[in-house]
Amino acid sequence: MSNIDPRWGSWAAPPEPIPQEKLTQREEADVVVIGAGIAGVACALRAAQTGASVLVLEKGASWSGRGGNIGVANSAFMRGAGYENDLEAVAREWIKRCGNRCDEKILWLYLNNGGRAMDWLVDILTRPEYGARPALQGNAYKGETYLEIPGSHRFFDGPMAKKGARAGGADAVCAMYSEALKLGARFFFKCPAEQLVKENGAIIGAIAKDGEGHLLARARRGVVLATGDIGGNDAMCEDLAPIANRVAAKIYAPKGGNMGDGHRMGLWAGGAFEDAPFPTILHPQAYHYANYCFLFVKPDGTRFMNEDNYVQGKSVAILRERMTYAWSIIDSDWPAKVPPTLQYGGGMFWGQDYVLGEKDFDVEAEKAQLQRGLERGVVVSAGTPEALAGKMGVPADTFAAVFERYNTMARAGQDLDFGKRRELMVPLDKPPYYALKFGPALLAVAGGLRVDTDMRVLNEAGAPVPGLYAIGNAAGGRYGVDYPILIAGNSHGTALTFGYLLGESLGGRV
Repeated sequence: MSNIDPRWGSWAAPPEPIPQEKLTQREEADVVVIGAGIAGVACALRAAQTGASVLVLEKGASWSGRGGNIGVANSAFMRGAGYENDLEAVAREWIKRCGNRCDEKILWLYLNNGGRAMDWLVDILTRPEYGARPALQGNAYKGETYLEIPGSHRFFDGPMAKKGARAGGADAVCAMYSEALKLGARFFFKCPAEQLVKENGAIIGAIAKDGEGHLLARARRGVVLATGDIGGNDAMCEDLAPIANRVAAKIYAPKGGNMGDGHRMGLWAGGAFEDAPFPTILHPQAYHYANYCFLFVKPDGTRFMNEDNYVQGKSVAILRERMTYAWSIIDSDWPAKVPPTLQYGGGMFWGQDYVLGEKDFDVEAEKAQLQRGLERGVVVSAGTPEALAGKMGVPADTFAAVFERYNTMARAGQDLDFGKRRELMVPLDKPPYYALKFGPALLAVAGGLRVDTDMRVLNEAGAPVPGLYAIGNAAGGRYGVDYPILIAGNSHGTALTFGYLLGESLGGRV
C-alpha cells in the first residue's frame, strides 16, 4: 500500500534527487535536527547534554519561540504551588475530546514525562543568567463540559521578555539555545533542508540549501524532523486539513516557517501520515479579542450555537456555518454582567489573561480594549437592536426578533433553543448595545507523520523508517481529530516533552 494518496496535489510528488556536484559543503554529527523551534532546540540541548554531537538546520534567520504557554499535566513547580492533577482523569478527558482518535501510548508518554521535562526547563530558566520567573496561567474555562485545568506554565522577566517578547516561548527557546551552544551544538541558520538522504534503506542525513550551494549533513545516530506544521501551505491544508483554509486569519510566526517541509520530506522517505483530517488549533481571536458568552449571531442575524463554550468550540462552530466571523452582543451593563459568569465558564477571550494568584479580571483594561475595538471598526454600538443591526450589516427585522427572543428566554431562565445553562442566561436590557466582531484564527495544524513512543517515523505498515524521527507538529498521534485545550499550551508542552525525551535517547548517556 502506497504512503502517498493519489488524490493529493503536486505537493506530495517527490522531487528529483539533488546531484552530488551541487554539494558544496559536508558536515557530520551524531544527531541532525531539522528545525529550531521549541521541539527541535529542546532535542538538540538534551542530546548535547547526554553526550551527542548535534547539528541543527533551520531555514529561518534564528531560532523560534512562539506563544506564552507551555502546558504539562504536573511538575515540581505546580506541586510547590499546591496543584497536582489526576493523570487518569486527564487521560480520560483528553481521549474523549479527541474523539477517541488520539494514540493513547503517545498521550501517556506525555502525561508521565511532561513534568520531568518541565522541571528541567524551569531549572534552566531560573538560573541567574536568565532570571525568568515561572507562573501558572489562571485564565481557564471552569464549566464541566469544557473544563480547563492548571498546568499551563508561563515565564516572565527573562531576557526576551525584557525585550518585549511574549512571556514563555521566546525565553524558553532562547535559554535552551544558549545552553546548547555552550555544549558545542552547531546551528546553521538560513539553511532550509530540502531532502533526506537514504542509504541501504536507512536515513543517514539531510541536504539543505546553503547560500549558493547545498550542505550535506550526515547523522550517525538519527535525523530529527522538528519543522513545525502545515498551516502555511494552503495546498497541503486543502488535502489534509481543509478547515484550516477557511479561517479568518492564519497567525503563525515566523511566516513561512510552517510550510510542511518536514511532513513532505518524511513522506518521500517512506513515512506515513496519521489519518486525515489533521487536527487544528483554533482561537476565536480574529478581529476583536473578547467574545464573552451572551448572544452570538451570524452575519444573517440569526443565533447558531450555545455560547457557553470554550475557544476551540467557538471557532469550530463558526467554521461549521461556513463563516469567517460572528457577532457577540453585549449591553452597556457588561462591566457588571461579565465577572459573575467567569465562575461558570470563562477562559481565553471570555475572561482575561492572568496568572494564578493575581487579579483575574480588570474592568478598566477591558473597557480600554472595547474602545480600541470601536476605533478599529470591529466593535459597533447603537441605542436600539434595529440600529445596531444596521451597523453590523445584518437584516434588522431578523436580528431584532432574535434579540427579543433571547431576552425573553433569559428573563425566564431557560434557553429553549440551544440549552445554555440557566446561570448564563443574562438579559441584555441596558442600551446602548454593542456588537463585537470575532472569528477563528489558526495557530497551527497539529497533525503529521505517524510515530511510535520512541518518536521513530513509521511507514504505512507500522514499521519504523530507520534513522528518522519526528517531534512537535511534524509528528502525529497526540490529538486525532480536535485540539483539546484541557491544559492550555499543551502543544508546546508535548513539543518540549518529546524533544527532551528524544534528545536524551539519541544522546545515549543519561
